[in-house]
Amino acid sequence: MVFAKGIQPDVITYNSLIHGLCNLCRWDEVSKLLKEMEEGVRISPDIQTFSILVDAFCKEGRVDEAEAVIDIMVERGEVPNIVTYSSLVDGYCLRGEMTKARTLFDSLTSKGLVPDVFTYSSLLNGYCKNLKIEEAMKMFHEITRKGLKPSIVTYSTMLQGLFRVGRCGDARKLFDEMQSQGLIPNECTYGIILDGLCNNHKVDEALSLFHMVGDSKLNSHIVVYNILIEGASKCGKLDIAKALFHDIMISGLCRAGQLKEAKGLFLKMDESGFPPNNVTYRVLLLGYLNNQNYNDVEMLLHEMDGRGYSLDASTLSLLIHQIAAGSLDKSMVQLIGRLVPKELMDTPDTVWEKLK
Repeated sequence: MVFAKGIQPDVITYNSLIHGLCNLCRWDEVSKLLKEMEEGVRISPDIQTFSILVDAFCKEGRVDEAEAVIDIMVERGEVPNIVTYSSLVDGYCLRGEMTKARTLFDSLTSKGLVPDVFTYSSLLNGYCKNLKIEEAMKMFHEITRKGLKPSIVTYSTMLQGLFRVGRCGDARKLFDEMQSQGLIPNECTYGIILDGLCNNHKVDEALSLFHMVGDSKLNSHIVVYNILIEGASKCGKLDIAKALFHDIMISGLCRAGQLKEAKGLFLKMDESGFPPNNVTYRVLLLGYLNNQNYNDVEMLLHEMDGRGYSLDASTLSLLIHQIAAGSLDKSMVQLIGRLVPKELMDTPDTVWEKLK
């Protein structure tokens, strides 16, 4: 396409193509492209080209080939940078060759290079995977001593390592520290914490976190439910596992607009001896609101009130907005007020506080 339009590709064009092909493990095409690059259009690979190849080989566990690429770089007068060597450190770690990884890491300063957060995180990941948690913790603390800021990936890696050796208390402290630094847990971090708690037989703590997160995007992934269902099942808490399974089904039916089927499944839970819990009520309530089906909302809220259940921030916000828009009757405000937990009542920025 580039040639057809009379546009001459440059090294950046080739690097982008090589990077994409490497990500797809299409090695034959990578080789052809490199040959075309050098012999056809006479463009020499630059440091980014070589670094892309080193990183790709390391991710595939082909560290010997990555080392060979670095040798070719040096022969051609290209000096490997911190990105190149960080990828090689990561490659050694992925193969469990921690001595080689540490030796290379320690040699970086003599090469005039300063390790960055990715370099540290790669070595830290290697230590965690090999259950050398004390070495990992030392490396983690060294990051901040060097004036660098651990990324969400760094924290997630360290959390996973701590959970693997059963140090749940230390993991909780680290999680609190991460949040105090202004880092918001992503789906990966959240999954690591839930999985770590469940694997250490702390299902109740995992469920507590799950309920605290509420209806945020973090709880919208099937992986989260799979972790909790498996964890509850392994601990013999089959009633919890079944309730979570029903939550998934009801949520899926609501998203598909099949509210009649969702309500039917909801009603069957009581009949089967597994009454819907607070989360299940919220899931169905959100389904009604998101699908603009307001007929059963008040009835559902009365049932929640009767069972002593409460609303979370996102469900409360949606209810208040629907009242403001005229979709729900203002007479429901008093009922909704009884379902607002104290922590939301005391928060000045909540929509409930503004409505009062």
